[in-house]
Amino acid sequence: MYRGKRAFGLLAALVAGVAAAVMLTVRQLPDELIVHRDGSAQLATILPVSVEINDSHADSARAKLFGVVGVKDVGLRRERPRKVMLAGTLFGLRMYSDGVMVVGLSDFESDGRRVNPAKESGISTGDMILSADGRRVYTNEEFAEAVMNARDGLTLELADRNGGTRRVRLIPADSDADGCLKTGMWVRDSAAGIGTLTYIDPENGTFGGLGHGICDSDTHQIVPIHEGQIVSAGISSIRRGVRGSAGELRGYLSGEELGVLESNSPCGAFGRYTSPLPAGKEYETAVKQEIRQGNAKLLCTVTSDGRPALYDVVIKRINYGGDPAKNMIVTVTDEGLLEKTGGIVQGMSGSPLIQNGRFIGAVTHVFVNDPTSGYAIFAENMLGQQQTA
Repeated sequence: MYRGKRAFGLLAALVAGVAAAVMLTVRQLPDELIVHRDGSAQLATILPVSVEINDSHADSARAKLFGVVGVKDVGLRRERPRKVMLAGTLFGLRMYSDGVMVVGLSDFESDGRRVNPAKESGISTGDMILSADGRRVYTNEEFAEAVMNARDGLTLELADRNGGTRRVRLIPADSDADGCLKTGMWVRDSAAGIGTLTYIDPENGTFGGLGHGICDSDTHQIVPIHEGQIVSAGISSIRRGVRGSAGELRGYLSGEELGVLESNSPCGAFGRYTSPLPAGKEYETAVKQEIRQGNAKLLCTVTSDGRPALYDVVIKRINYGGDPAKNMIVTVTDEGLLEKTGGIVQGMSGSPLIQNGRFIGAVTHVFVNDPTSGYAIFAENMLGQQQTA
């Protein structure tokens, strides 16, 4: 009797485990696949799933568990494979935001009272101020001038962090400290930084880099671009990553303008490459279902001569959903790169990944508690974002 109950319990646990694995596998499946060529697509899910793509006119296909049990209809979007020139070189970014960003709120004394007109108007850190009394503002100086001339108040148009817009009435107050009109907020109109240029598309003269958005250092919000440039950059030193502390490529901007920055998105920074195209090898891009767990190459620059080199990495995990810049987990295995940097470091974001001779994505984030590893974005996500930018 006891053995029978035990066997039944084990069987029930096994069935529950299989059911959970099936549910997780179905949740992993993408809603759409970009298709470069027909055939059988094997997806990197918990349980083996395949999609047969044999009808050139079909706009969907059935994903099948173990190649037999249909579990989900997946949309199909056919595109020709793109070829891009991979860079892997350090570059600098200079950008002015589309408006001024509220990066902090601070009370001050007015008529002997602690006040904050911005907070009282419903303004929050992360809001973008687009206009004041109907006039567009792009710089800190333009906004400061509007405040100085606003004793009767200002009507501000704001873009909030959720993508909406609203109008607020702001009444600045006289500061007891200097007698000037103040709003109680700190604003910023520009940003600069260093990252890695991922690719240049020689067909249309565009570029993509970073693999993630450029965020404000205080609010951590993606900064909308009004105008910007990318310039050449070099490495001055490297701070190695160690467990608990991310490393960093410390660099400098050389001033040579390479291109015009046109968009800043969760999938990277994009624009037009205006400098003469550098010599380099073109790589065909792979779509997500063609990427496999296993060995790959990372193209990055970690030497002062500015020359990119290939290093060994392993694709540990593939994720078809969630954050568009965190599609893969990558681990550095190359002893030379580990010796130089400790693994993935800040400034390496955008370094392209190559598998089976094709461009599959780019590194985006480092794991602070394990600097040998980090996240990467699919190449198709970067290219798709650029097409819609």
